[in-house]
Amino acid sequence: MNKKTLIKVCAVTCGLSLTLAGCTSSNNSNDINNTENYNTEINSQDTEKTGSKEIINKKIDENLYIDATLQMPETQLNEYNTKLKDFNLKDIMTYLYPDIEETELVTDESGGIGYGAAYIGGESGSVSYSKDDDTSYLQLLCGYADEKKLAETKALQFESITDARAKVKELTDKMGIPGELGKENITAFNSADLNNIQSNMEQDSDYKDLLSAKKQQSSTIGIDTEIYCFTYGIKIDGLQVYANDDPILQQTRDVLIAQPVNIEVMISNRGIESVFVSGIMDEPDVCNANVDIIGEKEITEALNKKFGDVILTDEYKVTNIWMEYFPLLQNDSFTDIKLIPVWCLDFEVNGNGAEDGGYTIRINAITGDEIA
Repeated sequence: MNKKTLIKVCAVTCGLSLTLAGCTSSNNSNDINNTENYNTEINSQDTEKTGSKEIINKKIDENLYIDATLQMPETQLNEYNTKLKDFNLKDIMTYLYPDIEETELVTDESGGIGYGAAYIGGESGSVSYSKDDDTSYLQLLCGYADEKKLAETKALQFESITDARAKVKELTDKMGIPGELGKENITAFNSADLNNIQSNMEQDSDYKDLLSAKKQQSSTIGIDTEIYCFTYGIKIDGLQVYANDDPILQQTRDVLIAQPVNIEVMISNRGIESVFVSGIMDEPDVCNANVDIIGEKEITEALNKKFGDVILTDEYKVTNIWMEYFPLLQNDSFTDIKLIPVWCLDFEVNGNGAEDGGYTIRINAITGDEIA
């Protein structure tokens, strides 16, 4: 008989909140009774083959289940060494303004560069560019629209989505962003949309004071103003790299363990209005080629390791499993990265997803160790 700890578990944004009380129970999987809906075996035993797909429907322990599909990667994967990218801000500015004279550029103490009302700055892995003060206000409006779900995808008159997307691709290539552009989100706004968003903000108690402080109530938006907002992650070997819109990390150490990848570009009838990228790395170097990826057996072992010494009083069910590359910052550095494939496991807790108490963990797909 293995001694366990009774735990009442509630997921929060940065980890698990645990209430402890002593208890003893068996941890022998042979003592676990099958339920009507869950089997202790998966449907077949070849989940470790490249490209194989299996439905896992099993009970691992009391109140711990998997009910998800395991899709093995279609290609061989690698482990990489890389680091957060140091961008050449001057090159980016001269790309945005081809006729610029170097003497017109003004560099500040932080290394940022100004050109008239335009400004570009950044640090390791990130760049932020804004065309002028009007751009900053447009960003505020678009951010509000996204938050309040007022945004939509549509074609605008000044330029097709295809042509605008091509400009984003040319820009990211010029910036030296590695891999390929990943998951895409596009929103579009014409002047009527922007005026409607502004009106909503002015009536929103959480924002009207901000507009007042910025002296931007009832700002005039040109009748020809149109904006595309593009958001991307990146892919390496066809796999998405941990991105800004992925489930929140469960921190396993006191320092930041990864920066999510985020690429945002705003394009209007005035040209490229703004650029914001973060978590961007140099082109990665292979340090471990064609790694063996763990399958259902090792994932189950990892869950047993995580929960094996506790009794869960809430029902934990893995309902979604997917793979991504994870840019793990090394312990002795703020910029050096080990890019590793990980299995991501979404949990429902008592039937609630991530927004209502569920959470996600990430398991090293080579070693089976929990990362976050």
